[in-house]
Amino acid sequence: MKIKLDLRPQSYAESVSRGVDLAKIVATVLVLSFLVVSLTSFGYGFYLSNDLKKQRLALQNRIEALQVQNIKLGKELKRLQEKEADYQSALSLIEKELPSIEFLASLEKALPESVWLEKISISKGKVDLSGKAFTENDVVSFGKALLDAPVVKAVGFPVTNRVEQDGQSVVTFSLSAFLGEFKDLRSVLREEVAAR
Repeated sequence: MKIKLDLRPQSYAESVSRGVDLAKIVATVLVLSFLVVSLTSFGYGFYLSNDLKKQRLALQNRIEALQVQNIKLGKELKRLQEKEADYQSALSLIEKELPSIEFLASLEKALPESVWLEKISISKGKVDLSGKAFTENDVVSFGKALLDAPVVKAVGFPVTNRVEQDGQSVVTFSLSAFLGEFKDLRSVLREEVAAR
């Protein structure tokens, strides 16, 4: 009979005699791997969740700021549209009345002392004049002076009639002047300003 005696310390002898349990090691590695992967996934998910919350809050703040800006821009657009409407009405008034005003200024320059007007009728694009002069030549020179005005496109042939007034012979006349459009007048006025 043989007896084996192990004279090593008890703790050393137990660890050597145990053997390697491969199943326990694999199970432990798998559990630790699962824990590491789970904690990493949880940490990354928590980070993403916080980041998305911050982005959502930033987008909500931006949306609110854009809505406030939209309201301000809407008010500004309305104000500018009202201002544009004012300018459009002023421009249409100028387009209608400027040729008439320019004609009256030209009339003052073209009217000789020997001609006086009794009636002026202004309609869109046309002015009817009637008055008196000492001679027919005075009426013709008045018509030519009107034709030289930049606002006048054409002057009709004057209708004259010689009459006696206060013991003096005078010529009554009527003539029509045709006015240019606002755009034509604008280009002529620009040329006059450039010439100065």
